[in-house]
Amino acid sequence: MTDQGGKSAGPAILKGMAGILDQVTKASSVVSGMALAAILVLTLKEVAMRYFFNAPTTWANDVNQWFFALAVMLVVPEIARTNGHIAISVLVDRLPHKKKNIACRGIALLSFVLCLAAAYISGMETLRQYSSGITTMWVSPIPKWWISSVIPFGFFLSALQFLRLGILPNQEPN
Repeated sequence: MTDQGGKSAGPAILKGMAGILDQVTKASSVVSGMALAAILVLTLKEVAMRYFFNAPTTWANDVNQWFFALAVMLVVPEIARTNGHIAISVLVDRLPHKKKNIACRGIALLSFVLCLAAAYISGMETLRQYSSGITTMWVSPIPKWWISSVIPFGFFLSALQFLRLGILPNQEPN
């Protein structure tokens, strides 16, 4: 595939797709931050209701569990995008530059496969919860798939970010 100037359009398309992926990932990260803020507000409200008014809510703890799933799974793709995960890089750091680049790309591609597998497994479990009608064991039960659905989404978006790191390793995240 070439553009009008005779240059390959492949990398341009990949960079454009990476830009869209990054925007979705950043939006996911913002929702994660909002979920974390909601956890803080609900916890403070629950403490005030319980200790100052002796009227604890029956739902705040349950809702915080859902917000926690959102906060964790929606920030994981951003961590992958910025290559900000914790890594023990003793062996990779000792490699020559060219081999280090190959090793980093290989690790990113392996991470892509593993995240894709985790997305598939968690997605299948979410579908099972949906089809079985499984609910939470809360005071006010809700369908469990409402909470579980964020897990395959987070893994799938992370997989795409790792794929991007494997294909376009030298592209700086925005």
